[in-house]
Amino acid sequence: MIIEIISFGFKTNDIPNTNYLIDVRFLNNPFYVDELKNLTGLDKEVINFFKADQNIDEFLNNLFSWVEYILKSNKYANKEKIIISIGCTGGQHRSPYITECLAKYLADKNDLCSELSIRHRELKKYTILRTKETGDCVS
Repeated sequence: MIIEIISFGFKTNDIPNTNYLIDVRFLNNPFYVDELKNLTGLDKEVINFFKADQNIDEFLNNLFSWVEYILKSNKYANKEKIIISIGCTGGQHRSPYITECLAKYLADKNDLCSELSIRHRELKKYTILRTKETGDCVS
């Protein structure tokens, strides 16, 4: 199955065409920390901000379980492609971080995905993690 994970910001009022939408605006927002405001969820300092949050692990574990369940269900239903979109206010901190965490988790799930890619819409970054031809993780 082909899986694409998209991070985006709700403030654009342009929600991606998606199978599953996850709103992470409830998470603590690094935007309000002066030294993190101009960074992204891909930067070490912001990653450390989230790792210090005691609620992140619980959320991620629940997210991973839920996504694994829906992917298995979709695979059983012979779906060829699933798009999961993760949104926060601006698409700069929270959604990119959670998108990266989910992608890293899924990269080890050979039985769930033949292709895996990430698109950080607001950051204008696209990464292919697994290709159908090799089945190997690229990064």
